[in-house]
Amino acid sequence: MLTNLENKLKFIELMDEMKNIERAIFLKNWRQETNAEHSYHLAMMVLTFASDFPDLNIELCLKFALIHDIVEIYAWDTIALDKKMELTKTEREAKAVNILEKEYNDILPDFINLLKEYELKNLKEARFVYSLDKIQPIIQVVMEWWETWHNWKIDFEEIKKRQYSKIYREFWLDKILDIYFEKAEKEKIFYNKND
Repeated sequence: MLTNLENKLKFIELMDEMKNIERAIFLKNWRQETNAEHSYHLAMMVLTFASDFPDLNIELCLKFALIHDIVEIYAWDTIALDKKMELTKTEREAKAVNILEKEYNDILPDFINLLKEYELKNLKEARFVYSLDKIQPIIQVVMEWWETWHNWKIDFEEIKKRQYSKIYREFWLDKILDIYFEKAEKEKIFYNKND
């Protein structure tokens, strides 16, 4: 039997907003990637790489991948290396969690707990998904449309330093960054503030 149907449908309708949140990443057709596309791509990365780590709970990883950015419905996406946006990110996202908790905790307490667990990164699954989340935009920029780095004036050395510092080394995922940063350098698709 379905319970709390009205509130659950309200939540599903809210999730549709993920399609409207534009991220900083430009795609080949000059539109920006949406949060829905990003979360889907991240979930596919989880399915692809989780088998290399048999001790990971893949279901939990997939849940983290799908819900990790729902706070951005209220807090919006934060552009990498935008110092102004970075200053308010924690506060904006905390307010968003509070809104979600107030509106939906009675019907979806697991979602709220997952959001909090993801932010804490105490679980290896959260650290794994978080690391992939920092790799996905790099793959997207190199694969899709390198103009992203030029448009936002993101310096190649700065983004390299930032992304390597964000991933958890316990999963050896830095090898993926190596591949895409080498490709970016070889194809000269990066922005250089000294040019």
